[in-house]
Amino acid sequence: MKTSRPRLLSWLRTVLFAVSFALVVNQFGIALSVVNGTSMKPTLQNGDRLLINKFSFLFSHPQRGDVITFEDPSQKGRYLVKRVIGVVGDKIEIRKGRLYRNGQVVKERYINSSIEDGDYGPVVVKPGTVFVMGDNRHRFASRDSRYESVGMVPYRLIDGKVELIVWRPSLAAFL
Repeated sequence: MKTSRPRLLSWLRTVLFAVSFALVVNQFGIALSVVNGTSMKPTLQNGDRLLINKFSFLFSHPQRGDVITFEDPSQKGRYLVKRVIGVVGDKIEIRKGRLYRNGQVVKERYINSSIEDGDYGPVVVKPGTVFVMGDNRHRFASRDSRYESVGMVPYRLIDGKVELIVWRPSLAAFL
């Protein structure tokens, strides 16, 4: 059976459109990502599949409490996932295992331990950046804004906002 030329061209245009659309959506719309590590425990687990909304910050900036993905400032092509703790102008400090923002203790319902890494700050979040921390507050569990290799995260490195855990491997045994 011989395929007609117009039919082949139509099929090629459809495939080209679908591939182009998928690339644009992945670059500027939504993406899937896999958690590698335990820095966001108990909120996120190693191996969790996440839905990342890349539209979120096209016309706005991250807010306190947002869980975001961003390119690791010290390793191009590697992405980290952390929680936004401070935005422009916030004064961040850690004393005796507790997080303070603008002089007030922050109630963090998403963590399961005090901060074990010692005192930090105070620092003021610079314009065009956010201060991030992992939810796992055990000693040396999260490389985040407290570490020089990450520091305050510039908006330009932010990839998107975590919207949903699509699949958690630890639950697979119960399906």
